[in-house]
Amino acid sequence: MKLKRFGVIAALALLSTAGVNGALATPSEVPPKPVPSDGEVLVNPGDRVAVTTEAMRSGDAFSGVRITSPAFAANGVFRRDDSLLHAVATVSCTAEPGSYQVRFSPSLTKDIGGEINRLWGTVVVAPADPAQRAECARQVAARPPESMEERYPADSSWPASEWDVRSVPAGGELEARDGLEMGSDGMVELSSPGFTKPVIMHGDKLVSATVRIRCDAQPGIHVVHWNEKGKPAKEWARYRVTSAPANCTDAASAPAEARRPWVYGTAAALAVGGLGAALWLRRRRVRSAQ
Repeated sequence: MKLKRFGVIAALALLSTAGVNGALATPSEVPPKPVPSDGEVLVNPGDRVAVTTEAMRSGDAFSGVRITSPAFAANGVFRRDDSLLHAVATVSCTAEPGSYQVRFSPSLTKDIGGEINRLWGTVVVAPADPAQRAECARQVAARPPESMEERYPADSSWPASEWDVRSVPAGGELEARDGLEMGSDGMVELSSPGFTKPVIMHGDKLVSATVRIRCDAQPGIHVVHWNEKGKPAKEWARYRVTSAPANCTDAASAPAEARRPWVYGTAAALAVGGLGAALWLRRRRVRSAQ
């Protein structure tokens, strides 16, 4: 035990020296330091750390569960990455030197059980002087926020979560299925600025709808709103629009073009029919007069 404590103290001293040499806060493009299960990792204030575990393996580790620690500036949140769960957090620039637990805690946005409180591992924070902490704060403030996007297996239906961002070209289609909200047949309309038009979800046990993306939809992430009768609208899903193919044509506009010959033909048929009716009435009047 004394040897382990001595090793931690020595490592803290080395980290402190590294901080003096200008390596206190790591740039955001540097991969976060992994926190091993039942282990510890040595960190500086401003470092990013990551917790990674297998999805669908533990009852208290799934999308939305937080990773918390007194050393963190803010909680990390598990996001799905194919068969894994991945959460990233930043060590606070004001964290005092010492050892801090990293634990699993319930989601703040979903009712997924208040009993989640599992110890995962430990972070050991190195000392830092005021100048180093000020530089840490500057670098952390300049970083972009951690991504909330999730990536689910290709064979899973969309959306598996509200941040299950699938890519679709402008002019393309996505099949939306409800496996979370338990919507009723015909009671839910999905809308998004990128859709050619809102769609109604239909089905018995599982409601679904095909959504079509406009050819002029802007590349980037778009939000899908869930509009259920009698309830407030909510953000339900997201998708990423990529560039449209050169020959992209909105499905909604194609029938209008196709209807023109039919309209002209119908008008001609009505005109011929009207002329025939007029001739028939004229003949009948002549016969009556005779």
